[in-house]
Amino acid sequence: MESVFIRGGDMISYDLKSLGTNKISFYLALEQVLLSNLEDDVFFLWDISTSIVAGRHQLIPAEINQNYVNSHHIPVFRRPSGGGTIYADRGCFMYSFLTKERNREVIYQKYLTKFMNCLREIGLDVVLSGRNDLLFQGKKFSGTAIYQTNEGSILHGTFLYNTNLHHLVKVLTVDKTKMTSKGIRSVKERVINLKPYVGMSKNDLMDNLLHRMADEVNYPVENWLEKITFYEDKFTSKEWIDGQNPKYSVQFKKRFSFGSIEAYVLLKGNQIQKLDFRGDFFVRQPLDFFYSQFHNQPFTLQGLMAVLLDHSVSDYIFDATNDDLISLFFQEEL
Repeated sequence: MESVFIRGGDMISYDLKSLGTNKISFYLALEQVLLSNLEDDVFFLWDISTSIVAGRHQLIPAEINQNYVNSHHIPVFRRPSGGGTIYADRGCFMYSFLTKERNREVIYQKYLTKFMNCLREIGLDVVLSGRNDLLFQGKKFSGTAIYQTNEGSILHGTFLYNTNLHHLVKVLTVDKTKMTSKGIRSVKERVINLKPYVGMSKNDLMDNLLHRMADEVNYPVENWLEKITFYEDKFTSKEWIDGQNPKYSVQFKKRFSFGSIEAYVLLKGNQIQKLDFRGDFFVRQPLDFFYSQFHNQPFTLQGLMAVLLDHSVSDYIFDATNDDLISLFFQEEL
């Protein structure tokens, strides 16, 4: 493959058709390769096989119907961004924006608005819901998540073109409190495929978007593949995908406006030995240092508040507050 770089536009699209259909882990690795060498904003589309993709902080067994997944031989992956577990198949595609921009609100607004406008240009009256979902006829066809490193930010999402919604419903174990908070009875009631409304094949739609999103469309570079293999080894490892189920003495779970959070607390006597959060929330920075501040603290309301005087959960989890964390553990005492 030959490198073709043409500067001048504010965004570069990459046409990856020559790479064919690949595993989710391939594209997660590709994001890392591109981000580490980022000069311009980048947009590309993923042509994928049927897969399940969990968010960074989720316990996979709690998110999927394992028997159904096993019987249908559906591979499971974990992405480095937060958010919820998704089901993807050949009837959908995924997309990525890469940028040096660090402000999450700017990223959501700039790039999802650009994507929305491209879809409107081809006759789809889509709207941006909240900050990270795209809707058509009031139903969701695309959800997104952001992952950030010192090198920049990755916004990636899924596009439902002709996804098998029967499999989607069977595969995912959806939190009932999440459904209730949105006033809907089922996943099928919430989502929509866009094939009946587009008037073009999936491949034609992908090509159309690829050219609309950027002034220049470029092609893969040959030395990408060696670098991708390095990162893909991580994203296909059992340690990365399965993670480690936290050891705990007590467990707490609650849904907030920023997402669902499940806390696992390992105690020795009444002192905290280990704290671990899981859920579909998004993080500003790794949680390890925040966890460490609770080590050997008494598991009491006063002990928790003593830590939170100097360390705010909002510095680590987007849109979370110290009051949220206190209510998660000690609602009955407030």
